Amino acid sequence: MNSMSEKNQTVSSEWAKDNIRQLRLRMGWSRSDIARRLQCSTEDVIHFEEGTKDIELCMKSELEILLRRAEAYGDEVRMVPTAENKCDQDALQQIDFSKIKAELD
Repeated sequence: MNSMSEKNQTVSSEWAKDNIRQLRLRMGWSRSDIARRLQCSTEDVIHFEEGTKDIELCMKSELEILLRRAEAYGDEVRMVPTAENKCDQDALQQIDFSKIKAELD
């Protein structure tokens, strides 16, 4: 076996139930969020995190990509869902034009 395939096999085999949960929490995602990204069901994610179901190779590759993104972006990635929620909440509220006018003056 060449060193590249050995490395890929080792990286893939490192995905255990705790790793998936830690990545999901680090990204600030729910189980349905990570299921959507892995193109599987929420129930599958529950089984992966409980260790009762093996992760498919294509999902392991996607998990590696997500892990690299998490490491590259750090806290910014974790805050994106929170920031999106805040923007959504603010967009649903009425705009107080007196505050906007005061800020412009």
